[in-house]
Amino acid sequence: MMVQMPYLESYVQFPTGRMTLTQIQQIFTTIPFEIDLIDHTDHFSWYSNQPQREHVRTLKDLGEHVQKCHPAKAWPIVAKIIQSFKDGSRDAVARPLVMNGHRVFIQYFALRDVNGEYLGTIEFTGSAEPILQALENGGWSDASSGASKADGKTGVPAVTDADTGASTHPETGAVADAGTSQTDAYSGASQSDSTGPFSDSGQATDAMTGASEY
Repeated sequence: MMVQMPYLESYVQFPTGRMTLTQIQQIFTTIPFEIDLIDHTDHFSWYSNQPQREHVRTLKDLGEHVQKCHPAKAWPIVAKIIQSFKDGSRDAVARPLVMNGHRVFIQYFALRDVNGEYLGTIEFTGSAEPILQALENGGWSDASSGASKADGKTGVPAVTDADTGASTHPETGAVADAGTSQTDAYSGASQSDSTGPFSDSGQATDAMTGASEY
């Protein structure tokens, strides 16, 4: 269960406006993806507190070395990504995976200051199901009119697979029974190609991790 932290009602002033601490907290709780922050010493320092996360994090994880927050199979991949951010050879890496029965897109970003100094790594994880379901059901087929099949409440198509009978949750996009083989959630990152992030996009693909660099 998420811990509700008290806030003094103060503002944070950004170059593009200001927000209260409560607004900032609720933004991270509301957005449909999760964010983890690894500091420049490779310690887990912060996570966004969505009610349902792909990667389960707790307050006890804070301050731990990032290796302790990843399964043994995943650590060599994560360590290589972080090192590439530190040495400046990469700024971002993406890994499409299957987790908890649905497709997710994990992106790692190097966090740098205005002078390019490494501050840490952001791990950004989101379900790809709403986008993929919209694409598969003609979400961009009528670009001239902008017409869509999305429902009025969530903006996401409620879809039943004609071949498998799998139902898709209209809010999360999670597939109840897709009838597809599951990719290893830690080492089976998909190769990518030029038609999109899940096939080939002209991005360099890491031969060891399967992660795509861009």
